[in-house]
Amino acid sequence: MKKGLLLLCLFMPGVVFADGLSISSSWATTKAAARDHIYQNQTSTFYCGCDYTATGISGGQIDTTGCDYDGSQESHSARASRLEWEHVVPASLMPARQMACWTTGLPQCSAPGRECCERHDEVARSMIFDLHNLVPSVGQPNALRSNKRYGLIEGEQRKLGACDFEWTSTLTEPAENRRGDVARIWLYMHDRHDLKLEPGELSRFRLWSCNDLPSQWERVRDARIRSIQGNGNVYIDNPC
Repeated sequence: MKKGLLLLCLFMPGVVFADGLSISSSWATTKAAARDHIYQNQTSTFYCGCDYTATGISGGQIDTTGCDYDGSQESHSARASRLEWEHVVPASLMPARQMACWTTGLPQCSAPGRECCERHDEVARSMIFDLHNLVPSVGQPNALRSNKRYGLIEGEQRKLGACDFEWTSTLTEPAENRRGDVARIWLYMHDRHDLKLEPGELSRFRLWSCNDLPSQWERVRDARIRSIQGNGNVYIDNPC
């Protein structure tokens, strides 16, 4: 068996689409693939660069002292030491949110919503379980970010120690060295899953992608996702 096919069998049991995209049938196996294969030797959180130790499928411990992280004065502080796997494009902003499985439900679901989509709709799963959109995060920024979009915040103040992560009631601003990563994921989701962008976002993300070019790690991550899922992010090779 070829290495790529072996990885598909080991990490991503689920649906294989006509174009070769292999998507897990559960959120648990998606996170396990990210933890065990994609981030196997790159244990640093996306926004704040804090080291972590993964435990179990979803959790882990954050080393907040090593990255000078301090969220004690902000809400959700109980999640400051907890590893979480975050959608860069929130599930609630994906087109799945307008699908029948989420809005009205399906006959095989007890209620409409994300769980119904994850269990019973292949197209919705292809969005929600897409590995290109999944990153490790300190739990507190994940909670503070919620389903906010990304943008620039004038006169922002750092409230999480050394972590360059700011937010308002409507926006999240990532660090300059993360803006390209964010942009390329959003542009990928726009192309792959028909994610709707608001006015100005397309030009902003294209600018971010050009100004913050892919790092070597981002290229490695893309190759690892390709080996499991079967597709890469075209904006890694062509950021501008």
